[in-house]
Order: sequence, then C-alpha cells, then structure tokens
Amino acid sequence: MTASNFIVRFDDWLIDRLFQPVANRLPSVLPVVQLGMSFQLGSLMLNGAALLLPIVLFGATMGGVVDTSLIWFMNLAFFLGMKKTIPMIRPNMLNPLRPMMLSMRMIAMAFLIYQLFRSLDVVGIGWILSQLMTLSQLTFVIGLYFVACQPQPPRQRMSSRSGPIIEGVWAGNGSIR
Repeated sequence: MTASNFIVRFDDWLIDRLFQPVANRLPSVLPVVQLGMSFQLGSLMLNGAALLLPIVLFGATMGGVVDTSLIWFMNLAFFLGMKKTIPMIRPNMLNPLRPMMLSMRMIAMAFLIYQLFRSLDVVGIGWILSQLMTLSQLTFVIGLYFVACQPQPPRQRMSSRSGPIIEGVWAGNGSIR
C-alpha cells in the first residue's frame, strides 16, 4: 500500500466511522452541512481572537502580527468560498465536496498536528494564544469533515390526514354510532 492509498483510506475511515454516525444522529432541523459551516465560522472567530489578543494585551501593531492576519484573511476567503459551494450538496445524492476537499482535509490535519507540537513548548501568555490557535485549527478540521459527510434524506410524512383512522358507522372508541 502506498502512502497516498493509506491517506485516502484513513480519511475515508474518519468520515465513515467517526463523523458520519454523528451526522446521522443529528436532528432534521440541523443539516450536517450547516453544522460543518458553524464549525468553520467558529474557527474563523477563534483565529480572529488569537489575532486580536496580542494587539489588545501587548499593544502589538498590525504589522507585528501580519502572519496571523494573513492566515485569518485566507480562512475568511475559504469560508466565503465554502458558503458558495453549499448548494452543490443535495440529499439523496453523493456529496461532491467529499472527494473535492480531500487534499484540503489532509493539509488542515497536517497543520493541526504541527500546531499541537508547536504548542507543547510555549510558556507564559504565549501558551494561551497557542492553545487558542490549536483550538481554532481543530474546529477547522472538524468543520471540514462534517461538510464532507453525506446529508440525510428529507423525512417523509406518514400521513397527511388527522382524525379517526376508521371512518363510517364506527365511533373512535369502538362502539357503533
């Protein structure tokens, strides 16, 4: 088995065994795509908080945190692009974003692992910022995996009529009228 086959199998296993069962148990009022986009928005907000905290706490200039601001704008552009692709996902059809976003999920997973290792040796106030960035990257990865899940088909109504089941001379309590 090559490394690329292993990566694809691992990705499929994560979606099919971990995220899809959670998506299948969601209430019908919350589609899995909306949950994934909520995680994406949460990641964007956490990343923004990690950008603003050095400015507020330490008086850093925007030029001092230019790398974090560029990452935030890249995440914003990705979020807006994802919002535009959501109409492609329809119930009872295969999710086209699952194969399309495979490389993005793998890159995001690699950045999550990098961020975890990077945050191990940080001390002081930088630890809080590092943990905030790690949490932001984790919510980003979770959002990508939920967006890749297959949406549930719409629920069918069993009956559109209300009232007694048996009509005619029989009353609802079983006696004859």
